[in-house]
Amino acid sequence: MTEILINYNTNREIEKSLENLNFKIYKTTPNKNLLEPLEAHPDLLLHNLPNGDLVVDRDNYEYYKNLFNDYNIIKSSSSLDCKYPKDISLNAAVFKNLFIHNLKYTDEKLLDYYSKNGYKLINVRQGYTKCNISIGKNVLITSDRDIYEKVRKFEKILLIDHKQIILTGFNYGFIGGASGLIDDTLYFTGSLEKHSSYNKIIEFLEENNEKYDFLSKSDIIDYGSILSLKK
Repeated sequence: MTEILINYNTNREIEKSLENLNFKIYKTTPNKNLLEPLEAHPDLLLHNLPNGDLVVDRDNYEYYKNLFNDYNIIKSSSSLDCKYPKDISLNAAVFKNLFIHNLKYTDEKLLDYYSKNGYKLINVRQGYTKCNISIGKNVLITSDRDIYEKVRKFEKILLIDHKQIILTGFNYGFIGGASGLIDDTLYFTGSLEKHSSYNKIIEFLEENNEKYDFLSKSDIIDYGSILSLKK
């Protein structure tokens, strides 16, 4: 059974859809050092390394160690804090052999692993990197032009219109935080039909044989990604 991690505040419609797909669901616990709307975002609190180890928010290390009995749990080097950029150290994106983040603020445990294992490190200005990149099996989607320009040299990536994703407590969220790749299907938390780049997104996904689905009919919401866990 595929195991996933979701924001404990994820709405019931989305959670029910995930249950109906027979995924084993784990939920985050809030880190009270972060701003309330972000305190339970999976992509800020945990990073699943390609070898299966989980680098977790060090302040909630015991919670994740008890939650994930059969994973190797590693404490993040630094504690998270509400003031940017102290909240982004684990929010890196990985696609094939690319490691994408604002490398100045990447947690040392992540930087050490990816540097030693032959990944191409791509430095971008956007610290909320994983939030801002929807990662499929074959393609990437972002609203950040700097990410787009640096990654397009290596992989297929689509630049979409900015904003238009709901993030409670903020003016807008990001498409990466409103999606997740599980068992070769890219799932979105809600409908993209109102997004000005909707047609472009669907065309891009279908042209590149990317399987996709929507977990609710409601407007798409950034919950901090749906993380598929790999042992």
